[in-house]
Amino acid sequence: MKRIKILIGLIVCLAMAGVAGTAGVRPVPRPIGAEEEQTPDAKQYQAAYLLVLEEKWEDAAKTLDAFIQAYPKSVWMVDARYWKCYVLDKIGEEPEKAFKAYQEFVKAYPSSDWADEARANMIQLGRQLVDMGKREYEAVIKSMEKSGDDEVTMAALYALRDSGGESALQTMIDIYDQSKNSRLRSRIAGILGDFKSPKAFQKLAEIVVKDPSPEVRRHALDGIAEIKTPEAVAILKDIVQKEPSLEARRSALQALGEMNDPILIPFLKQTALGATNEEIARAAIYSLGEIKFRDAGVALQQILKEAKSAETRRAAIHMMAERKEPESLDLFQSLAMNDPDPDVRNTALSSLSEMKSKESLTALKAILAAAKNEESRREALMAIGEFGGPEAEAFLVATALSGADEESAQAAVEALTDIVDEAHADVFLQIFKGAKHSEARKAALEALAEKKEKAVVKTLAPLLKDEKDPEMRKAIISILGDSKNDEAVPILLETAKKDSEIEVRTAAVSALGDINTPKSREALMEILKKKIKDGEDR
Repeated sequence: MKRIKILIGLIVCLAMAGVAGTAGVRPVPRPIGAEEEQTPDAKQYQAAYLLVLEEKWEDAAKTLDAFIQAYPKSVWMVDARYWKCYVLDKIGEEPEKAFKAYQEFVKAYPSSDWADEARANMIQLGRQLVDMGKREYEAVIKSMEKSGDDEVTMAALYALRDSGGESALQTMIDIYDQSKNSRLRSRIAGILGDFKSPKAFQKLAEIVVKDPSPEVRRHALDGIAEIKTPEAVAILKDIVQKEPSLEARRSALQALGEMNDPILIPFLKQTALGATNEEIARAAIYSLGEIKFRDAGVALQQILKEAKSAETRRAAIHMMAERKEPESLDLFQSLAMNDPDPDVRNTALSSLSEMKSKESLTALKAILAAAKNEESRREALMAIGEFGGPEAEAFLVATALSGADEESAQAAVEALTDIVDEAHADVFLQIFKGAKHSEARKAALEALAEKKEKAVVKTLAPLLKDEKDPEMRKAIISILGDSKNDEAVPILLETAKKDSEIEVRTAAVSALGDINTPKSREALMEILKKKIKDGEDR
C-alpha cells in the first residue's frame, strides 16, 4: 500500500504541475436487472441508454429529458442525469452548458458512482474553455484539482497516460495490481487501451478474466476494443459466446462493431440469428450497422429475411434505415404492404419516413394507395407526417381537403399536427373552411386551437360567428370553454342569448360553466335573470 501511495504521489505531482490533460471519460452504465426490466422507468432509461450506445446524441438528449421529467423519483435518475451531462458534452455545441451541467450534477450527487467521471470531464471541459480564451475557468480547474484525492488521481492518471512510454505503462499496471479500490482499477482499465501495446493488451485480457468487479471488467473490454488486434477480436468473440454476464456480452459486441472490420460481419450475423436472448440479437445487429461496408448491409437484409423473432427483424429494419442504402427501399415497401406481423409493417413504414429521401416518400404514397383498410391507410398517413417537409405537408393537406373517405381525411389532419408549427397553423384554418368531411373539419379545428393556444379566442371567435353547421358551432364552443379564458365569456354569452339552435345555446351555457371564473359566473347569472324575467313577462 505504501508503494501505491508513492506511485500516485509521483503522478499527482505531474498533474499539479499542469502536465495532466483529461481525455473524455467513457463510462459504462450499470446493468438493469431482469426483475427491473418491466418497469416503465427502467424501459425508458434503457431506451435512452441504447441511444447513447448508438451515439445518437440529439435523440438521446430528448429521451433523457423526457425520462427526467416523467420519473423524478426513479432509481435510475442519477444515471440519467449523468448521461445527460455526457450527451451535452458529446454534442459539443456549447461546452459551457456541458460544464455547468456536470457542475450541477456533482453538487447534487457528490458521492454517486458517476461523480468522479463528472469531475474529470469538468476538468477536461474547463481546459478547453481556457484554451478558447475563457480564463475565468482556470480558477475553477485549479480549485477542483486541489479539492480531493479522487479528482487529483484522475487528472494524474491521464497525465501519466499522456506522457506515454514503457515506464508510464508499467507504473499504471503497478498501481492497478496493488489497488483494492475498484473505482481506481476501473479508471486504469479504461486508460490502458490508449497505450496500444502488446503489454497493455495482455494486462487487459487478464483483467477481463480475473478482476472480481464487473464494472472493472467492462472498462477493460472497452480498452481491448481500442487496441484492435486479432488477439483482441478473439477475446471479444469468446466473451460474446461464453460470458454469463449479459452486460459484458453486449459491451463486447459493441466493441466489435466499433472496430469497423468487415471480417467480423459473418460472426455478428450468426450471433444475431442464433441468439436466444433478444438483447444480444439486437446488440449484434447494432454492431453490424456500425460496420461501414456494403456486406454489413447485405447481412442485415439476410437477418431480416431469416430471423424468426419479430423484435430481431425490427432491429434489422432500424439499422438498415439508418444506413440509408437505396436497395432497402423496395424491401421496406414490400414489408409495409405484405408482412403478416403488424409491428414489422409499422417499423418498415417508420423506417421509410426516417430515410428522408424523395424515393422513400414515393414509396410511402404507394403504400397508402395500395392500403386495403382504414388502419393501414392511417398508418401510412402518419408515416408521411413523420417524413415531414413541404411535399409531405402539401400531400396531407390535399388528402384532408378531399380525401376519398372521412377516416383518411381525419388521419391526414392528425398527421399534419406533427409537422406544422404555430407560425404555419393557418393551414388548419384552410382545412376547416374547405374540407368536405366533418370529422376532418373537427380535427382541423382542434389542431388550430392547439397551435394557437395563446390566441385561441381571437382565432376561433370569427369562426363561431360565420359557421352555419350547428355541430361545428358546438365544437368551437367546447374549445372556448376548455380555454378557461375570460376573453371567451362575452362571445359565449352572446351565443347563449341569440343562437338560433337551442342545443348550441345550451352548449354555450355549459362552456361558461367550464370557464368557472367570476366573470363567467356573472354571465351565467345574467342569463338566469333574463330567463326568470322572460318567464314573469309571459
